[in-house]
Amino acid sequence: MELLHGLLNRVSVQRLQAPAPSQVQLEVILQAALRAPDHGNLKPWRAVMVEGAGLDKLGQLLHQAQLERSPDSDAQTLERCLNMPHRAPSILVLIASPKTHPKVPTAEQIQATAAAGHAMLLAAYAQGIGAVWRTGWVVAHPTITQAFDLQEGEQMIGMIYMGTPIVAPKSVPVVNSQAFIKHWH
Repeated sequence: MELLHGLLNRVSVQRLQAPAPSQVQLEVILQAALRAPDHGNLKPWRAVMVEGAGLDKLGQLLHQAQLERSPDSDAQTLERCLNMPHRAPSILVLIASPKTHPKVPTAEQIQATAAAGHAMLLAAYAQGIGAVWRTGWVVAHPTITQAFDLQEGEQMIGMIYMGTPIVAPKSVPVVNSQAFIKHWH
C-alpha cells in the first residue's frame, strides 16, 4: 500500500469480526511500532494480546471494575461490560513502560508509545485489518491495570481492537487543515 494513501485514508473501524490478524500480520504491526519516533531508541512500551478465552476474562474484569466504580450499575450496563471485548476477535493492549533516562523524560516516552500505537493502526490498515483505538475509564481503572500487571510508572495507553471489518469503512471526512496551522514570523 502506498504510504500516503494509508496516512490519508485510514479510519477507525468499529465493527469487527473474525478472523483476527494472523501471526505474520501481527509481526508486521509490531515491526511498524518499533519504527515509531523514539528519542533514545528506548522502546518504552509493551503490548499484551488478548484473544479467545482472554476476551471472556477481560469482559469479567470490566464487569467487576464497573461495579467498583458504580455499584448501582443497571443490568444493561453490566451486560455491555461483559460484551465489550467481543467487539473484535483480538485486542492489543498498549502499555507505556518508561525507562529511567537522563535525557529522555517520561512525557517523551509516553508520546513515543502513542506514536507506536499510531504505527500499529497504520500497519493494520495497510494489511486490510480493521482497527480502532479505545481508551476511556477502562485503561485507568486499578482492577484492569492490576490484571495486566502494570508496574509503578507504567500506564495503559489504549486497547487496539483488531479484526476483519464487517462493513466497509466510512469515508474519510474532509477537514480544512488551515484551521490547525498558524504561520509564525
